[in-house]
Amino acid sequence: MKRILKFNGSVVFLSLWLMGCVKPIFNPEITFSRAWTETEILKCILSSSCPGQNRPALKVVNLSSSRNSILESGFIVGTANDDLSSIEVSLDAGPFLPATGTVQWRYPIPSSWKAGSFHSVQVRSRDFSGNPSGILNYGLWKGKNKDVNGDGFPDIAIGASLFSTTRNGDIYLYYGLGMGGFNPTSATMANVIITGDAAASFGYALQLGDVNGDGFADLVAGGSFEYGGANGKVYIFYSNGTSGIFASSFATANLALNAGASTTLGYSLSLGDVNGDGITDIAASGYVGSGIAQIYHGGTGGVSPTPNTSIVGPGTNFGSAIRLGDLNGDGFSDLIVNGNTYSSSSGRLWIFHSGPSGITATNTAAPTLTLTGASPNDTFGISMETGDINGDGFEDLIAASPGYSGSNGRVYTFHGSSSGLTAISVSGANQTLTASSAAESFGGSLALGDINGDGFSDLAVSATNFNAGLGKTVVFHSTGTTISGTTSAVIQGESPGDSFGVGAFGDWNADGFADWIAGATGNAASSGRAYLFYSQGASGLAVSLAASANLAISGPTNSLFGSTFSR
Repeated sequence: MKRILKFNGSVVFLSLWLMGCVKPIFNPEITFSRAWTETEILKCILSSSCPGQNRPALKVVNLSSSRNSILESGFIVGTANDDLSSIEVSLDAGPFLPATGTVQWRYPIPSSWKAGSFHSVQVRSRDFSGNPSGILNYGLWKGKNKDVNGDGFPDIAIGASLFSTTRNGDIYLYYGLGMGGFNPTSATMANVIITGDAAASFGYALQLGDVNGDGFADLVAGGSFEYGGANGKVYIFYSNGTSGIFASSFATANLALNAGASTTLGYSLSLGDVNGDGITDIAASGYVGSGIAQIYHGGTGGVSPTPNTSIVGPGTNFGSAIRLGDLNGDGFSDLIVNGNTYSSSSGRLWIFHSGPSGITATNTAAPTLTLTGASPNDTFGISMETGDINGDGFEDLIAASPGYSGSNGRVYTFHGSSSGLTAISVSGANQTLTASSAAESFGGSLALGDINGDGFSDLAVSATNFNAGLGKTVVFHSTGTTISGTTSAVIQGESPGDSFGVGAFGDWNADGFADWIAGATGNAASSGRAYLFYSQGASGLAVSLAASANLAISGPTNSLFGSTFSR
């Protein structure tokens, strides 16, 4: 009997037993009745819990069991290798509640979780007798939702803003495959391809985020020269749940936003929660004329079709860049807007703190704070990013002056605090990083992500003019208190004129470490190419050449594929 009980083929044994081909062997010294014994054998086999048998394996596939992960999805997802009665999840030591599914299961995270917040997760299963399994324990940081189809893994949208001879622009959306990463080698292998309108530069700005609160990331795209010249539009494509996005053209967007004549609305985009309701809001800007910055609140019924905030600028390319980030840690995303030609192109940032009603300003007369570039032609703030680089719970501001010192370039770090930024001038920045070579436009683009898994955001800086336009990405790890002044990786483009370096972070192979994807818009006579580099773990990136990328995706002819990436 011991040999039979250790046999894992329960169905085969049960069939043979019922047909009378095998009989249980009883120990006459045990006084249990035959009926009781046969009942217990049957229960044992049906529940797959006989002594010596393997219990069904329970896994969470988008969280790491060895370190705290950044969750870039609206769902915790997992698998079990056998049928179970239920999978149950507890968040932050709360009650265990059932997930959807068993062999493949999914559990939604609360919309009230704030970006950057830390949470504990416990997962267990129950068999058909109601017996609970052991508990699996995880920790996670709430990241931005980039998961369009709800499979638990972040997706990526790549722009080709000059696609077609009339600059229509295309967007290419690729669904993440978890541990399998990505596998396309050409733009045409995208899961979704969305074409733009004539001369719209569709996809010049891209964002993924859940703007209607259903747990699935939606696509927000700018067509800054759409709608009759330089008027501009912002297009919103809602996810259809596990099926993802169905759209194939700008004309099939669920909603199109425009700010009127000659605004280039959609030139820059950012997502965050300005009113603290747990649903992602949209910040969009355009720089033509006076310049404009608008915020559209997200909601369970979708995005507001009219702006909840509209700030008219003073000219000076106000709206050439826009970002949302909670600089004072009050749970409301604050607004930062750039005017890169301010004061002889020194550049300026206008910062507006938010609250329960969102951003209430209508002009630039009374911002919370302004920061102005150090010298003419610095173009300070034309690129910027927000994130917590020192782990104190306050988002920090990274802003660049790519025109500094004859376009050598410089990057400034400003730490957040309970009162906002701790520095009130560029000269008081908490840290300054300067280009390593002349005229490389160091800081032309910035991105933050935890590439070495230590819980602190690391910084990637582009220098697309490096070495006759070869281009490079320079990566700096966080020290836990600030950004290290020593580079951890420098990745150079393949050929002069490639303009390699602009990119984005995301964990596309589900190992708990952020990976890096970057474009080279000049590659192959401006067809463009995107390069994906997987993190090597605690050491971060271990390559120095774009040609050594884990994956390269080639764009259509003359399209500038890789000009933008969803953030």
